[in-house]
Parts: sequence; structure tokens; C-alpha cells
Amino acid sequence: MKLVIVITGMSFGGAERVTAYVSNYLIQQGTSVTILALNKTEPAYALDPTIEYQYFDASTYSNRLSRDLSLMMSLRKTIGKIQPDLVLGMMSYSGTLAAFSCIGTRIPVILSERNDPHTSIAFNTLEKHIIKFAYRYLAKTAIFQTQGAKEYYYGNQGKGWIIPNPLYLEEIPLPMQSPPNTRRIISAGRLSKQKNYALLIRAFAKVHSLHPDYSLVIYGEGPERKMLETLIEELRLPDAIRLPGIEADIFSQLQRGELFVLSSLYEGMPNALIEAMAMGLPVITTDYSDGRGTIVSHQENGLLVPREDVEALSNAIIYMIEHPSEAWTMGRRATAIRELLDSKRICSLWADALRETMSAR
Repeated sequence: MKLVIVITGMSFGGAERVTAYVSNYLIQQGTSVTILALNKTEPAYALDPTIEYQYFDASTYSNRLSRDLSLMMSLRKTIGKIQPDLVLGMMSYSGTLAAFSCIGTRIPVILSERNDPHTSIAFNTLEKHIIKFAYRYLAKTAIFQTQGAKEYYYGNQGKGWIIPNPLYLEEIPLPMQSPPNTRRIISAGRLSKQKNYALLIRAFAKVHSLHPDYSLVIYGEGPERKMLETLIEELRLPDAIRLPGIEADIFSQLQRGELFVLSSLYEGMPNALIEAMAMGLPVITTDYSDGRGTIVSHQENGLLVPREDVEALSNAIIYMIEHPSEAWTMGRRATAIRELLDSKRICSLWADALRETMSAR
């Protein structure tokens, strides 16, 4: 099988990491893989040397429509030269451009939604209609992380695959054997509106007033850094909250945390959260799926709080701090995710979905 994958970029991120690992797995299975990135980025995750990687640069276009048209023309030309058996569009924006680029080529397209489209604020109403059109009428099928995301596009139709994010257990340390007792709360992800770190910082301010020996560390980089730094200064917590940037060895930092917190407005299946769970770290997450199901079951393998609720988030953190035995028990239960999301099993599901889509052309 000759496969082309279209993605927005290949810097640090959940979709980018899945793309790299699935590509490496497919190469081992005898598939030829070309990755086409819509932005000028170098891969942040290791790629097999036989994978062809190309990126486009439409940064000279200030007008969004002109940029999108330029990218679609470049995609169509490049895909036409490669003549793949299948095109995989990763993420809503890049997948939609890929689907429109392949109109009339007879090359089947499979798309993959990497967020919860119900709660996502990344696109306006018109853009959401265009994306939904691509999924329903231009793609042969699609891969989703959750049932809720699948139903958003296809309703009760049988169309579509549900494949959760993988855990790369060869990289992730074994579950912690005892609580680290470091008084450190950790979060990790892009410093963006989606991750809503302002909520976490405000919630932690309430926690810190009761437990001043605790600190908060948020690993990651992004456009919200300056705003978050200003907020930390306004709350007079520069010594208690740190934003150290991207951490190459995030697992060693997770091992030094007592608690992991995800404050996102929306997610598909957040990698940082499932990795923390795999290590046995007690976790708290917002209901990023707005009631359609998260990987965390409340008070079973973590705590679940409403989105954008500062009081609920601060209370949950305080509860974990003041009930360490219960927190540790939830962390133990969370490690069951290791078997459920083992990357070998998940990558095999990806290979099945791609081959079945190609064979149905």
C-alpha cells in the first residue's frame, strides 16, 4: 500500500505524535508512507528514514482564502505525482483541504478527527459546515477517538472507525510504587486557549491559600504564555507557579508530581492525561467532552469537574491533597489504561482501517 498523510504540521502535539508512530508501524508492515505538512515544520518525533516528509509554506499569503487555495493546489499537484492508494487527512483543517484537493482523482480519502467537534472552538459556523461536508460527502470513511465524535459527523450510520489514542509503553515508566510526596502539581500541553490554563492558575491560587507548600508546574509552549505570566504576577504567585516550557523528558517530571491536572475546554483523547494515568499519577480533568464521556470515570480512576468552573477545580485539587490515600487508590486504578491503549494494539487497528478503506475503493 502507498499512503499519503496530510497534516497541519509535525511539531510537538498529540496528533503529530500519533502520525509519527502509526507511520513507523505501517512502514514495518510494508506500507510506503509520505507525510505532507501544511506548515514549515521539522518533525518533533522520530520518523523511520524511509518515510518521505515534505512541507509547504503558505506563510506569504495574508489572506486566508488565498492561502487555502494555494495549499490545495500544492496538495493536488504533489498527490497527483505520488499516485497513492489512499490519502489520510489528520485533523479537521488539514483533512478538509486534503479531501477537496482529491476531488476527481479517484484516490480514496480517509479523515481523522483529533478533537471533540461538539465542544471545539477552533472553527466558526461556516467552517464547521465545510468540514462536515468533507467528512460526509468527500471521504470514504473516517477515524474518530470517541463515539460522540463519530455521531457528530455520521449520526447513527455505521460509517466510521473508533480508535483511541495509543500509549507507547516502551517509553513510559512503570507505574509508581509509592506516592512521591513532592507537593508538586503538574500539567502539560500547548499554552493555548484550548488548554485553558488560566482556569487552572486561578483554581491553584485558591488551593495555595490553604496549602502554601504546594507548587504548580505547567510544561509546554504557545501563544498564551505572556497572558499566563501576567496572570501569575497579578495573583502574586511567581514563586509557586512555573512555566518552564517544553520538557523533552516529561515522564521524569511526571514521576516527581503528586497530581496531574487537565483544564481543557475541549479535547479528543488527551495524550498527556492518559500518560499520567499509565504511570499511576492521580488525575483531575475537566469534562472536555461536555458529558459525552471522558477517559476518566469520576471517583474511580480520577476526578471529573465541569469545564470553566474555578471553584469545582480548586475543590477537586484540595480534595486530592487532603485525601492522599483515596487519591493513590484512584491512581492505581488508572493504570489499567496501559493494557487498553497499548500502542501495538492501537496501531494494528489503524492498519486494519486503512487497508479496509483502500480495498473498498
